[in-house]
Amino acid sequence: MIDYLKKLTIKNAGFEIKDRGDCQLLSELILERTDELLSYNTLRRLFGLVSFVKPNKNTLDVLARFNGYENYLHFIKINPYEAYWCDKEKLYQLLTDDQDAIINFVNHIDYKSEQALDFMISLCRDLIYLNKFQVFEEVFNTRFFNDRIFSYSETLHFGNSIGILFKNNRLPTKKILLNQNFLKFVFTIYVDYSNLNGYYGEWCAYICKNTKDIQLQYFSTALLELKKYLNGKSVTKSNFNFGDIKNFHPILIGRLFSVKLLSNDVENEEVNNFFEFIKKSDNDKLLDYLYEPMVVALLSKNIIFMEKLINFVLNQKIKVTYYYHEHHMKLFSLVQVFYSKYLLINSEAKITIENVIGTEDFKYSYKELLELLVIVFKFNNKDESNKSDYLKYIEISKKLNYPIFSDSYLVNYFG
Repeated sequence: MIDYLKKLTIKNAGFEIKDRGDCQLLSELILERTDELLSYNTLRRLFGLVSFVKPNKNTLDVLARFNGYENYLHFIKINPYEAYWCDKEKLYQLLTDDQDAIINFVNHIDYKSEQALDFMISLCRDLIYLNKFQVFEEVFNTRFFNDRIFSYSETLHFGNSIGILFKNNRLPTKKILLNQNFLKFVFTIYVDYSNLNGYYGEWCAYICKNTKDIQLQYFSTALLELKKYLNGKSVTKSNFNFGDIKNFHPILIGRLFSVKLLSNDVENEEVNNFFEFIKKSDNDKLLDYLYEPMVVALLSKNIIFMEKLINFVLNQKIKVTYYYHEHHMKLFSLVQVFYSKYLLINSEAKITIENVIGTEDFKYSYKELLELLVIVFKFNNKDESNKSDYLKYIEISKKLNYPIFSDSYLVNYFG
């Protein structure tokens, strides 16, 4: 940071610091602007014209004020943002230039900085809006994706920020669906459950046929089986060749097990084996394994599995380790509420879902499906049918366009 402060000082002074005379001139300029004195000898040591001596706090504070900051601490706090702003301004200029200029710039930014992730999100969103898909594809081959180590939370943030745009922006070709980084950071992260009958279902079918990656094949196939279920068709793909799945992502393992649940081809022993299998993993990963089974249990009204899942989670005393686990726990709360409602279906007792969960707790690509389920619960939790709930159900079910969400599904969910 001291080196950058020196460069900034040279820039704002308007001349290079090459000799004693330059230091004397800079000292006078600093005094004029700040009413504070830094001797020319101090500046000579700072700029390496004599043996370098690390500057003290007062020297750094005066230099920071000369450059428009309150003090050196203020300079340190705000400087990373200024560097980020400069990169963004440069990027906006390049968006009208040729592809090579943009890619060259991206490859030379500090892709390890804290701001790099949001910078890349901004770039990708701009390229989509500008319909520059050839550049968009090349961006996924840059050092940012090949050399950077992402946390799963970062991957979620990136994938959900970009994936949601494809609801209204279509790919001109399917070429990018063969790009491993796009598949890893977008396709497998923002799973658009509201468009399995649309573009996302087409993506799944294309990738399933064209990828050699076994995890991507299973991932796509499982979603196509879910599509069958939502369209009122039998789920037949219940026997995946699991083989050695210990290296699969926990959410994918949970998704594969969910297909078995949907196929009604799962024995009690298999359910127990699934829970025993995931118990062997770290406690902070258990919610990842259970995410898809929780959703499928709710969609398919699988009360028996809900009971087993609830008992498992409570017995394991699962920890909420990552921020996205808060969303998973809200989903678990929804499972608990539905299960409790089922137990009290012939009772006059009422369960207040609003004290447990609200639609604002849902996000990402499951949002509309889960909002629909909340409406189903509210509709069935009242003595008299509620017209506003019914109309909202019709609105969302038409938007989703899945035959399973009929009037009968709404009225007879707990019946």
